[in-house]
Amino acid sequence: MRTRVESESVERAPVQLSLGDRLAWWIATGGGSGLAPIAPGTVGAFLGVGLFVGSLFAERAFGARAVEWIVVSILLGIGLWASSRACRSFERADPPQIVIDEIVGQYLALAIVFGTGEEGPRWGVIGVSFVFFRLFDIWKPYPIRRVERWASGVGIMADDVLAGGYAGLATHVALLLAR
Repeated sequence: MRTRVESESVERAPVQLSLGDRLAWWIATGGGSGLAPIAPGTVGAFLGVGLFVGSLFAERAFGARAVEWIVVSILLGIGLWASSRACRSFERADPPQIVIDEIVGQYLALAIVFGTGEEGPRWGVIGVSFVFFRLFDIWKPYPIRRVERWASGVGIMADDVLAGGYAGLATHVALLLAR
């Protein structure tokens, strides 16, 4: 016969996260934007737009060139580290709260469009890029669905990087056809 203590569910003690785990969680969730109750991926993509527009202004203010490619490289590296580490904290393979992948994917889509000499920022072009990115991120045409199955942060990041690449190319083609 079971005693009352044995039959009650045992609650786990809260997990103590290290400083590195907390930093990874903060980066992976886009500063908490991934905790949005509705469409956290869309919120993350909006954050990617904001970061891109900010980097374009910084590029022009300082007279620098190719800032967007430096930023996308840094974001990709940090995103791989943070999403790999944070998915262990969430105890899920690809938790919806992790939005650094959407931030990087949207940023990459815009870098492809505006890195090809497009004057920027033009809000209509940014809007088209945003719609294409969300479409490819949700639809996941080949090989996006396949790479999202890769383990850890690589799979989390790879599908959105490919969706960002597709979105950037589709936006660029749409601009060419509109001329």
